[in-house]
Amino acid sequence: MNESHIRDRIWRIADGVPLNLGNLTIQTTDSDKLLVTGWTNTVHFENIKKDSVLRELEELKATFNELTKTYRDLNTIIEKNNLIVEYHMAYDDAGKVGIGLCSELNGELNWYL
Repeated sequence: MNESHIRDRIWRIADGVPLNLGNLTIQTTDSDKLLVTGWTNTVHFENIKKDSVLRELEELKATFNELTKTYRDLNTIIEKNNLIVEYHMAYDDAGKVGIGLCSELNGELNWYL
């Protein structure tokens, strides 16, 4: 996806159209949140460990932070729509189902494991 296409897609987030960038999905909710979901690199669910999920959550937050620096339109959407950013880590079961692992909202971590 080229930079111009990403910019166009960022503006569609506010209309409820999710943006998928690699292992990252950004979408809005009806409850004034911007969900930033990262998909774990762990292949087998039984191998998921909290410490690796936490590490991936920190990577997710850093990646999103870099996106907001590169694409300032993302900040505009957050501010104009009064959105609260909520981070999620999830497991992708080979496209069959997404399983939530944890979320972070306002610095508070919630585990689903």
